[in-house]
Amino acid sequence: MTTGRPFDDIRALTEAMPETDVAAQNAVEATLKDFGAALNPLGQMSEYAIWLAGWQGKLPSVDRPLIAVFAGSHDVAKHIYGDDVIPKAQARVKAMTEGAAGVRGISASLQAAFKVFELGIEYPAADFTQRASLSEKDCAAAIAFGMEVVAEGADIIALGNAGFGSATAAAAIARGLYGGTADYWAGGHGPAARSRIDAVDKGTACHKGHLADPLDVLRRFGGRDIAGMVGAILAARHQAIPIILDGYVVCAAAAVLHKLHPDAISHCMAGHVSAEPAHRALLDRLGLKPMLDMQIGIGDGTGSAFALGTLRSACQALGTLKTP
Repeated sequence: MTTGRPFDDIRALTEAMPETDVAAQNAVEATLKDFGAALNPLGQMSEYAIWLAGWQGKLPSVDRPLIAVFAGSHDVAKHIYGDDVIPKAQARVKAMTEGAAGVRGISASLQAAFKVFELGIEYPAADFTQRASLSEKDCAAAIAFGMEVVAEGADIIALGNAGFGSATAAAAIARGLYGGTADYWAGGHGPAARSRIDAVDKGTACHKGHLADPLDVLRRFGGRDIAGMVGAILAARHQAIPIILDGYVVCAAAAVLHKLHPDAISHCMAGHVSAEPAHRALLDRLGLKPMLDMQIGIGDGTGSAFALGTLRSACQALGTLKTP
């Protein structure tokens, strides 16, 4: 970061973004029309194929997919799960890196690159019920780290999150950005849900009066994993790499950018709507329609990976339609 406050460059990046390739989109629409518009050969997948073409600038394809999962830890999780935040976060990442996660099987079937980006598991974001989760400097550094993910050379990225306490952070971010009640954004059933609602309520009260800036909302409630995803989404836009968003936490990261600039996430699609109670409400705020609805209750990229496979099939079908 080189100018003024750490967030200044991030704001500048949201003001100068490449646009979608309309000619490529028109070409896909023409292919579908020539085949027979009334037949609707790809059904609802047509809109996703057109969207993908606009960012790839050609007949769309999924040739070099990356499934990128961000992991971090949040001290606010102590309110819900007790004091063992770091060991539990480490166990979650260990299971994923060693292959004990459904998303790993999907990744292998798609021959997709799979990366887990661990952002300070041993150094949890501070408990936002008492103070800001991150300093502005630390938050900007995590965003910058996330921006490096797109250096993988992928033609599409499916984002997931394996943070511990990150769903509570996401609920607080959503409430900070859009208002409403804690139970609306952090709802659910059982003691854990009640504890999460209480934490979001306390956090909102702690940071009242400091939530006008979306990036300030991010640093006060989000951890390094969520800030890293903000960076990945932003950098992908500048390299015209389309993004498939996974669950509630990933979409909370996208919401920060959407609040900064309504067009900042035009290169993003919602892979699915999860079992998280407020996920659909958040997608509505983002103006995104989920491709799939399978009631997946984990946000580690499983839903976005399923969507990636469906999108690849749609692209292959489209290529066949174009073949004389």
